[in-house]
Amino acid sequence: MSFDNGDEPSKDRRDYLKAVGALGAAGLAGCSGGGDGGSDGDDGDSDGGDGGSDGGDGGMTGTDERSYDGDIDQAFVSPDNLENDIWQTFLTGAEEAAQALGLTVDYQGHGGQESQQISQLQSAISAGADIVTGTAYQNSGVRSVAETAAEGGVPFTSYWTMANWWTPMDSGPEFLQYQIPEVVRTGGATARVLFEAMGGEGNFVHITGVPGHVGSHRNAGVERAMEDYPDIERLGDPIPSEWTRSTGRQAMSDFISQYGDDIDGVYGQNDGVALGAISVLEENDMALPVVGYDGFQETTELIRDRSADSGNPYIAGTFAAQPFWQGGYAVVKGYDWLHGWRPEVPERMMFGGGVMILNDSLSREAFSDLDVSFTEPSQYLDIAFSDGESPYDWEAMSYEESGEDWDPQNLLVPIRQEEFSQLLWTEENKPSNYEVPDVYDDADLFDRVEEDYRERFENGQNPYA
Repeated sequence: MSFDNGDEPSKDRRDYLKAVGALGAAGLAGCSGGGDGGSDGDDGDSDGGDGGSDGGDGGMTGTDERSYDGDIDQAFVSPDNLENDIWQTFLTGAEEAAQALGLTVDYQGHGGQESQQISQLQSAISAGADIVTGTAYQNSGVRSVAETAAEGGVPFTSYWTMANWWTPMDSGPEFLQYQIPEVVRTGGATARVLFEAMGGEGNFVHITGVPGHVGSHRNAGVERAMEDYPDIERLGDPIPSEWTRSTGRQAMSDFISQYGDDIDGVYGQNDGVALGAISVLEENDMALPVVGYDGFQETTELIRDRSADSGNPYIAGTFAAQPFWQGGYAVVKGYDWLHGWRPEVPERMMFGGGVMILNDSLSREAFSDLDVSFTEPSQYLDIAFSDGESPYDWEAMSYEESGEDWDPQNLLVPIRQEEFSQLLWTEENKPSNYEVPDVYDDADLFDRVEEDYRERFENGQNPYA
């Protein structure tokens, strides 16, 4: 397979922008790498046409006939902020993978401001960034980020947020992949952990995430889990947060003011709000179970060090989406894209695997019916916070470096049309003139890609095995 004509303008723009960046990079704002940029804040169709919609004949195991002939030097990470542990870990994974491939990494947190993120990305691309990865704070911002990457001719891998009824195919070939854990199922799994820690009965309160964020759709998983626990009740309406410890503290304080000792457990939509809730529970001498989501280092250490009978509030469990792997994978696949590898359509939106980390007061046997991998807190800490010496083999992950035998080292599953509801895509919010690309009706293609990825995962390296 070769580049279609639509790729050529992007490369021309890219060469021009890199030339400009080489002359004036010192004066460009937003690409300081460390500085104060990485810690700010708390926690229609484009012209792409059918570029990248190569469908059934050739991305996953094939490459374009011509490789990218420029220098591949740098990846740019664009997170909400780096006060959130998940993004610190993501960045570390990106840096380790980049080092393995002879690249460097720059970054800057956008603090949830779309205009600031776009400005940072434009500056980074002008200064020479070859690969872009990160997240838009809101689903609606994904288009702007993807279009900015396309204008610069650089591959973009997006995590967590995703625009409604808009696939990477609608952007163009530069939108390499969108990835998120299976939000409803994993949200339900962490709810099960909480309900078991509560002994299968009692009242819990629920701190959600940013309204309208795909990650907040874990709410549906919580509600499904409640159907299996008739003696569990949710007190009041869930209180939204901004995924931060401070907003988790405020929500928990509000719940205690309303319900006091009637609260038997806390469902935190991510580890940031869970840690905020823990701090308020400690101040009020309420020894309750709390669950989180993401696998923060502090959360995982609490799971390891504080048991259910400690007399203190404790973390019963958290689902870790493996952000260390996510950051490294985005760099590796961007590197492959620049060398001519192209993903097939099913690879361009995928559910990413993760691991459940349980407090030792709970038995894995209670969750044997869940399709979830488990790991010990100490094992997760050793892998995800390994200071540049993780067990991941980034070159083995690369098609360019390893060819047909490349190994993702995590389970990835294509997002099929029937699963679009997990992205908060409903018939009610579907634009009247939008049509899902026909390739999403090709069940055989999706089956083939899913089977291939599953076999690679089962036969390859898995640090958590």
